[in-house]
Amino acid sequence: MKIYYALVALVLMAIGTVNAQQPMKFGHINSAEILQAMPELKAVETQLEADYKEKEAQLMTMQEDLTAKQQAYQNDAPTLSDTDRAAREQELIELNQKVQNYYMLSQQQIQAKQNELQAPIIQKLKAAIQEVGDEEGFLYIFEMTSRVPVFASDKSIDVAPLVKAKLGIQ
Repeated sequence: MKIYYALVALVLMAIGTVNAQQPMKFGHINSAEILQAMPELKAVETQLEADYKEKEAQLMTMQEDLTAKQQAYQNDAPTLSDTDRAAREQELIELNQKVQNYYMLSQQQIQAKQNELQAPIIQKLKAAIQEVGDEEGFLYIFEMTSRVPVFASDKSIDVAPLVKAKLGIQ
């Protein structure tokens, strides 16, 4: 049993010696800030803005059509028979639902396209962070926007300049 404890103590001392020889290196980064500086993201935002404006124009046309039909119904309502009034009201309800559905579908399509177009850019950023971490010997690089630090040492290194250099951006 004494041999077991002696062996465990020897292993722990060896681990401590190895760790003492290699300084632990930690870094931090605000990847959202770097992402905003990437020129690829600006191209994606331009494309998404064009898609948004196209869908917004279509939605405005649909909304104007609905408003015109509502106004016509209000003007004609006193002279309509009960059957015609019910038919026009049903038409307005269906048209209103169509406008709402188009709006929701448009939002979903724009979000899906944004995710699709941003995925390779985010992957490129992650790869650059990984390369900097490997090349510079960091043990961890913390994302500063996703947590509230309880202690931030001034010895922590902001790796953003290294990642930006790796990506070729200022």
